Amino acid sequence: MPQAYVTLDAGTGGGKCVIFDNDGKVLGTHRESWSYDVRVDPEVPFVKEFSFDAPRFWEILARCTRKALAQSGVQPGEIVGVAATSQREGCVFVDARGEEVYAGPNLDARGFREGLDVLGAIGSERLYRITGHSAPFIFPLSRYLWFRKHSNLSVAHLLMINDWITWRLSGIVAAEPSNATESMLFDLERRCWSQEILSAFDIPHDMLPPIRRCGERVGQITAQAAAATGLSQGTPVFIGGADTQCSLLGAGAINVGATAATLGTTTPLQTVLDHAVFDPQSTLWAGCHVVPDRWVLESNVGDTGDAYLWLLDIVSGGASREKALALGERLAAEGTETPAMMFVGPTIFNLNKMALNRPGGILFPFPSLHVRPSRANFVRAFMENVAFAIRANLEQIRTTVGAPLQELTLSGGMSRSGALTHAIADVTGTDVRVTRQAESAALGCAILIRAAEDCGIEAAVKAMVQHDRIAPNPEAHAGYAPSYAKWRELDEKLHDMEI
Repeated sequence: MPQAYVTLDAGTGGGKCVIFDNDGKVLGTHRESWSYDVRVDPEVPFVKEFSFDAPRFWEILARCTRKALAQSGVQPGEIVGVAATSQREGCVFVDARGEEVYAGPNLDARGFREGLDVLGAIGSERLYRITGHSAPFIFPLSRYLWFRKHSNLSVAHLLMINDWITWRLSGIVAAEPSNATESMLFDLERRCWSQEILSAFDIPHDMLPPIRRCGERVGQITAQAAAATGLSQGTPVFIGGADTQCSLLGAGAINVGATAATLGTTTPLQTVLDHAVFDPQSTLWAGCHVVPDRWVLESNVGDTGDAYLWLLDIVSGGASREKALALGERLAAEGTETPAMMFVGPTIFNLNKMALNRPGGILFPFPSLHVRPSRANFVRAFMENVAFAIRANLEQIRTTVGAPLQELTLSGGMSRSGALTHAIADVTGTDVRVTRQAESAALGCAILIRAAEDCGIEAAVKAMVQHDRIAPNPEAHAGYAPSYAKWRELDEKLHDMEI
């Protein structure tokens, strides 16, 4: 009998359902955008409070599931199980009656003042050593402290968004290490909730779900969830994970030393390790992989996909997304000789050196009477900006890990750009593997289900993940050396400027 794996993915910009077969092929998919309620703190204008209507978001995910099922033609008996992945740092608070009393995405900075309190009580070095993260302002710990201060509603369960979806599907309250790491309540090395942090802020331990293994079967689809999603009551529900780590799995990065970048809205870069590694400068994030007994060290290129769509909207005159992307690929091929250097979006990850009013832009020789960059030059400059930032962030990781980069795996929506992936190979001078399946986070969830029910992680990855390989052009790599050095010099100078 054919087998199918249903995955739900709650991203920053929307929700989707993707259904895979045993070979990692997409049988059906449907995505819908969503938006947030936004409020600016009048006392601290740079602090924005983002929230969402949890029942409405659940309706969107349920509708995506129904439409993906209809598209796939999959029969109920063919579904092996369901798992969820989601944006990191986003969370939902549920009360004792089972009602969501707060829901916020990874963008919500309402806990800024409480984050300062966290730093004062724990100390930045100790906080980083426990959680693998610094700058606590957007993490659920700070948001919970804000909620407790400003609301008289009680919280029975603090759930990361993928945990909340699992609860909506099965009625089971559970958490897993990869996104628990993003709560700033989790002890990274011990893979358990941090009693030190809970005690420091008088947070009840039973408010936090029991930690389960990623890929573990946790329950089954309830009658209520079946009615909403079109899935059969009793369909097995499995624990998923954070989207970046699921994407790492979906890209086949499971062995120690494997490094992958997910070219999406942002571009996180993660290296797989067999123990927790901490950056002495507290610049890089440490976390847990969705693979048992594996950790990750992360740098992040920052705003990538959104910045590119913004640029394409300008150069295409507001064309549809599909047409704008096609135009961007054509222009990138034309703009090989680029007298421009761009600083829009991608940069070098360093939360210890945040610059809220840092300028960005496009630099080119001036006066420009004889050197006037075209829109093709601008698109090409953006792709080089991404490639330069990836190289710089990889160098940060390699310095901390102390081992050379052997190979880089790329996944995510922007990995569909041949111009970009070749630029990354040439700038980094590294062999690049590009996943054939762009939906790597959803595929990672499917792999977790298959691994648990069938053949184990390694065999599931081998069966479901395929790559194309790109070798760097040695001449192009050497030619990029002076422009990369100049990009780093200018990027540093821009960090010290404000507008």
